[in-house]
Amino acid sequence: MIQEDLLVKVIDRIKKLNIPYMITGAIAAIFYGKPRLTHDFDIITDIKPEIIPKLIDVFKDEFYISLEAIQKAVDRHSMFNLIHHDSGIKVDFWMLSDNEFDKKRFERRKKHTYIKKDIVFSSPEDIILIKILWFKESKIQKHLDDTLGILEVQQDIDFNYLEEWAKKLSIQNLYKELLRKVSKKE
Repeated sequence: MIQEDLLVKVIDRIKKLNIPYMITGAIAAIFYGKPRLTHDFDIITDIKPEIIPKLIDVFKDEFYISLEAIQKAVDRHSMFNLIHHDSGIKVDFWMLSDNEFDKKRFERRKKHTYIKKDIVFSSPEDIILIKILWFKESKIQKHLDDTLGILEVQQDIDFNYLEEWAKKLSIQNLYKELLRKVSKKE
């Protein structure tokens, strides 16, 4: 099973449970930017405690899934993961947090056709911002590379939104440096 098929399978199941979601992380960066390898999926969800038994039920046959991990993630607004038994591919479910940026980017999510399916993604601007934040915390270069890829590929970016949130998130210096790198390539 290829990654795209697995992603569609996971999204179909959470849609059936009416769980609000959006794709973020590498899959979204690849969708909006340039291709690269990834070994997991990142999905932000708003899972309510009452849906947890149904969530376990729809995934338990093909995935490792932990009731305890889901309950902790929902209670703490953190994350849990599924691991596909056959492929070993990991799916990280990040719980929607109460912070202003998470709420805003969830509100701005966009539906796109991906692999012949309607799938909800974080906006390209919010992927840029979150990738810069992840770089700031981790110093992992792939986050900046993903951001550059999006800035180089996407033609309809809301730079006012990016500037406003880069300032709010205290990442404006990194953001401006990325813009300089993109303008040098043009």
